[in-house]
Amino acid sequence: MPEPITDRQLNRATLSRQMMLEGVDMAIPEAVAFLLGLQAQTTNGPYQALWNRLSGFTPSALTALITNKTLLRATTMRTTLHLHTADDMRTLRPLLQPVLDRTFASPAKARTIKADRAAVRALGVELLNQQPMTAGELGKRLLKSFPDSDPYVLAQVVQGAETLVQIPPTRIWGHGGPPLLARIETWIGQGVAEPIALPALVLRYLTAFGPASVADMQHWSGLTRLAPAFEAVRDQLIAFTAEDDRTLYDLPDAPRPDADTPAPPRFLPEYDNVYLGFADRRRIQSDLARARMPLVNGYPSTFTVDGFIAGKWSLARRKDSAQLTLTPFRKLLKRELTEIEKEGHAMAGFLTEGATAITTTVLPVVD
Repeated sequence: MPEPITDRQLNRATLSRQMMLEGVDMAIPEAVAFLLGLQAQTTNGPYQALWNRLSGFTPSALTALITNKTLLRATTMRTTLHLHTADDMRTLRPLLQPVLDRTFASPAKARTIKADRAAVRALGVELLNQQPMTAGELGKRLLKSFPDSDPYVLAQVVQGAETLVQIPPTRIWGHGGPPLLARIETWIGQGVAEPIALPALVLRYLTAFGPASVADMQHWSGLTRLAPAFEAVRDQLIAFTAEDDRTLYDLPDAPRPDADTPAPPRFLPEYDNVYLGFADRRRIQSDLARARMPLVNGYPSTFTVDGFIAGKWSLARRKDSAQLTLTPFRKLLKRELTEIEKEGHAMAGFLTEGATAITTTVLPVVD
């Protein structure tokens, strides 16, 4: 019979796997591979994610790995941008291609393209083989040959069918603007490879996200019908029963710290594996937090207290100063606020690259 596990125990297990109980001494490529990639919808998201996880992390170290093509940013899980090692990008992307095909071939998009998709893809490949370009530029060039279609959708047809990597100088620390896109074949000299086997991916997912359910992995990946893959490695797993009677799976020797293990405050970017890796997020997101984190053009940036999301934050830079604003979801104890402000100032110094004056404003709790 599966052993029961509480939400608080799940919280500590998740924080441990996600390297957020304490700074971990691990090389960046190994950390990115262990985590099966990092959410990368925003330029600085992966940088902040690794700052939260790795001891001694510096932005220049990650930028160097993106520039030398060790790490690649492209669309993978859930049709969202992730930063992966080159090896993982080559084996994960083909496995997830059916998810992208479904997304980019939706009826809404189909109505705005009056062209053969194969022909659009072929021309897009030809154009991108000549030089990297932004999605906007790609759409404009495709429109010349397919004038009755929406240029945005034309570009998306190519983005959905081809593994397009966002390359420097765009999408690296300190550089904004529309990302430059290059085909993986022209950027690293290799295309996608044989897809990773689903049972192997189950084991890797549980290593970084367990204990977790079949539904959790399906949400994280965008794939469906993963129960057979879990069953294929069932003899290598143990099972738990969550507080709501869900069945969760894990590796027998994976770390599951005591529920009372201290969890320092963390400032999360808009998107982070620690909560986007699950269908059910109560292990880190209470009902109150969920109600106050509506999805409007992305998730808000949040901070944790005792391991659980406890409020939102924003940061405004003004010359050499920075203003950190906290919006707590509940009344904070004086001790909690002291710890939060200390971590918040460290995070603000990292994101602003050394603002000399950082002030904090704590907004009142809204019932």
